[in-house]
Amino acid sequence: MHDEDILLRSTQGIAYIFIAPCIILSASVWFTSDSIGIVVASLFQIYIFILFFLLSGYIRSLRSYYEGNYKDELSSISLIPIFLASTSGLLTILLNPVWGIGFLLIGSYLTRFIKTLYTIFNIFPKKYLDLFNRISIILCICLMLIFTYWVNPYSNPIQAYI
Repeated sequence: MHDEDILLRSTQGIAYIFIAPCIILSASVWFTSDSIGIVVASLFQIYIFILFFLLSGYIRSLRSYYEGNYKDELSSISLIPIFLASTSGLLTILLNPVWGIGFLLIGSYLTRFIKTLYTIFNIFPKKYLDLFNRISIILCICLMLIFTYWVNPYSNPIQAYI
């Protein structure tokens, strides 16, 4: 096997391991009782916040591999997950989880279309861009499931926060 194939496979494995709890938590809110579902949905948000802060640190650590222009772009890109997680956390605490998850969903979806990300991914093989798109779509689906759980009119879990 080539070194590049091993690096891609290990990167894919790490990405899927980190996104697996999101899938499990977002699906489990629909199969538990309402009181446990609220706790699971809150755990999901806490996990997402931690995941975004770790992602920011990882992006910032990539700066040591690049010189010049990419170094500055990676610094600015590493602020995006911190901004999304912090603002979403504040909205969750100050208003309610619907606002926090909604902001995180819209921000995560719109982040996929930032041109700077695609210029950086041009130095990587196309397989990494496909992995980025796959993971961000999975994350958006998980966020949509949690958002739908919070605004569900039948169980009305948001009533615990209001």
